[in-house]
Amino acid sequence: MSNDFIEQYEDAIPSELCADLIAAFEAHPGKRAGATGAGVDVDKKNSLDLMLDHHPELNDLKQTLLQHTFSHITRYFEKYHMALIGAVSVNVPSESGELVCLTPGNFDVLGTPRLSDIVGYLFRSGGINLQKYTKGSGGYPHWHSEHFPQPGRVDALHRVVFYMYYLNDVEVGGETEFFYQSRKIAPKRGSMVIAPAGFTHTHRGNVPISEDKYIATSWVLFNTAEKLYK
Repeated sequence: MSNDFIEQYEDAIPSELCADLIAAFEAHPGKRAGATGAGVDVDKKNSLDLMLDHHPELNDLKQTLLQHTFSHITRYFEKYHMALIGAVSVNVPSESGELVCLTPGNFDVLGTPRLSDIVGYLFRSGGINLQKYTKGSGGYPHWHSEHFPQPGRVDALHRVVFYMYYLNDVEVGGETEFFYQSRKIAPKRGSMVIAPAGFTHTHRGNVPISEDKYIATSWVLFNTAEKLYK
């Protein structure tokens, strides 16, 4: 069976960090109704959201989460390293010191030893959004992908993959369901899911039945053209 490009990493963040993120979410006055690209529509997405990036007092939590994220993102792109080769031509020093373009044929020798540097050069993380879905009513039932036009911005079109951390267990319901892959992933505290951002990985968040569902979610985006081609 062909790979579906959906990776799930268990114990990606410690339980203590999950608890700290949930506690920060519940205590913070900045929670807002969750919105899609077109705004708040509870028929599409019914959640409470808290953007860590909007609140400087939450920066330490954000940075801790990003430190964990980079290692898992690097692991993902090591497996799917064509994402590091195809869209932007990356030149690296060969064994003789000459700059050569990364290819599938030379990646193991020239790319793998520089993996962290290449990932850091090509990509950046989007804003991190904490979300709560109330049991029995919350959810993101609208089938959606992560690419869409934004007025005055292009960030959503620069997304390569999306990622989410499950901050608590949900015994019944609350799965992330992928349409074309016919796959459901149940929330498990501390686990992480990474998947491509495009329509091939259209997905939705099912209603949690047994418990409230807490997640932290974001995207990996290309760096700007000004940085990549300077």
